[in-house]
Amino acid sequence: MCLAGEKAETDVASDERAGGVRIIHAMARDVEEIASVLRDSFPGEASYYKIKSWYSEAKRIIRCDRGWICLVAKKDREVVGVIAARCLKTEIPTVRIEWLAVRPNERGLGIGSRLIEELIGVVDAGFKEPVVRITLRARSDRHDFYRRIGFRCYGKGWMKMRFRH
Repeated sequence: MCLAGEKAETDVASDERAGGVRIIHAMARDVEEIASVLRDSFPGEASYYKIKSWYSEAKRIIRCDRGWICLVAKKDREVVGVIAARCLKTEIPTVRIEWLAVRPNERGLGIGSRLIEELIGVVDAGFKEPVVRITLRARSDRHDFYRRIGFRCYGKGWMKMRFRH
C-alpha cells in the first residue's frame, strides 16, 4: 500500500534546518514552479528524457491517484527542489525515484538529502511490509551523492536502498 501525497501543506514536516527550507507535499498550484525547477536542473535534456514539456511532466508527477509521491522544498514560498517517486507493484515493495531536482543556485545546502529523507518518512508511514526498497537511476556523476545517503549501486546506473521499519 502506498500513500500518494494527499496531505495538505500544514500536515507535513515543516523543519527549517536548511536555511528556511520546508519540505511539503506538492499541490496543483506548484505545477509551474516544479516545471521551472526541472527545466533549470536539466537544461536542454527534455528530448533525452523523452518529455514533451516540463510543464506536462510536472502535471504528471503530482497526480496522487496514480501511485506517485511528490514532495517539494520551499524557501520563502518558492519551490527550490522537488522529488517525485512511483510506487511499483513488485514482490518486495518498491518505490522508484523518478525525479530529484534542486535549483542550481540552491545546491550544496542539503536540500536534496532532506527531500530523500522526507520521502523515506512518507514511504515508512505508508507501507505495512517490514522491508521496502527504494530505487533510482542515477547519472554516474551523481553516484557519490547517493552513496553518501545510503544507496548502493546495482546494474548499469541503478542504485537501491532497503530499509526495515
